[in-house]
Amino acid sequence: MSTEEVRSAKNAAAILLCAAEELPPGTVRGFRPTPELSLLAVRTETGIHAYRNRCPHAGFELNWLPDRFLDHSGQYLHCQTHGALFDQDTGRCLAGPCVGAHLEPIAVLERDGSIYCAAPPDAL
Repeated sequence: MSTEEVRSAKNAAAILLCAAEELPPGTVRGFRPTPELSLLAVRTETGIHAYRNRCPHAGFELNWLPDRFLDHSGQYLHCQTHGALFDQDTGRCLAGPCVGAHLEPIAVLERDGSIYCAAPPDAL
């Protein structure tokens, strides 16, 4: 996470997502911190990344079942509706109908053993 993203997360309305231990390395979880905001968070080797749970192609949520966001290889975030594949670290679409588009990033912050997100203004 960049310094600007950390500053943004600290200054925005921070919403508790989960205890840090509930998002171990290599896992992806879905969250609905507000009725208007569905998101997913993934912990990779480079840190925690969170994205709005909405495919840029057609606006559908990526998963059909709770916490099922990865393709069969476990390497890419996968839109279950159209088969688009996204990089876990950047949210960039690598294959499918929206190649080159990105998942919308959500600023996250890990502190005091918990993971928080900074909700976008339209989700509050």
